[in-house]
Amino acid sequence: MFTNTIFNRSRATTHEDKERFCTYIHDYQLNMFRLAKSIVHNDTDAEDVTGEAILKAYRNLSELRSFASFKPWIMKIVVNEAYALANRRKKVMYLEELEVPEESAESVMRESGELWAAVEKLEDEFRTITVLFYYEDMSIRDIGKTLGLPTGTVKSRLARARQKLKVLLVNEGGME
Repeated sequence: MFTNTIFNRSRATTHEDKERFCTYIHDYQLNMFRLAKSIVHNDTDAEDVTGEAILKAYRNLSELRSFASFKPWIMKIVVNEAYALANRRKKVMYLEELEVPEESAESVMRESGELWAAVEKLEDEFRTITVLFYYEDMSIRDIGKTLGLPTGTVKSRLARARQKLKVLLVNEGGME
């Protein structure tokens, strides 16, 4: 009896929780895809990551303590799934990465033009924080929770990412 109390702290998932889950997934699906793509750099892999994250989140819905923290929770699952996939596929090189992108570039890339291209050139630790802060509108605190980092680390990486973006945009993009 005592061990069940310690190890089984999850709550029962209701029909209402499942409906809310579906609504939130619908609302955040593009955000999840964009975050996944910023890590795995491939539409197909980003779709796989998003799907796996949704499945994993649904299976663990009873572990979610409050829907108020749904976005950081689901984004953390996406980050973990994306890095897991990226680590499994490190040695795989896709043809689209070898060729110069043509007009068939995905809509996610077109959204932000030069800025998105510059964000993609950042190292993983800076790119992920930049995407979460600027594209997903997550707070410094929520990013820290999502990535398992102290808020000070998130702030300093965000500041360094801004500096790197400025250099990339001024030097390569001709912006001032």
